[in-house]
Amino acid sequence: MPRFQLPIAIALVVSVVTSLLTFYLTRNKEGKIQLPIQTDVVDEQNESEMFDATRPEDMDGYPIDAERFWRRVR
Repeated sequence: MPRFQLPIAIALVVSVVTSLLTFYLTRNKEGKIQLPIQTDVVDEQNESEMFDATRPEDMDGYPIDAERFWRRVR
């Protein structure tokens, strides 16, 4: 048996226990993924138009003829 085997083993076990205890006590208790909380009040007009892309400046390309498009799709 090597001369310092027991003291080195004790030091390693103490460091592992200390590390695990520190990790457990300093962990984030709220979870890993958190959604952002929006505290600003959004008025209903802006909320309803948030994803509305009906203005010409919101669209790229050119308008299509809906009836002709659906005839081709069928």
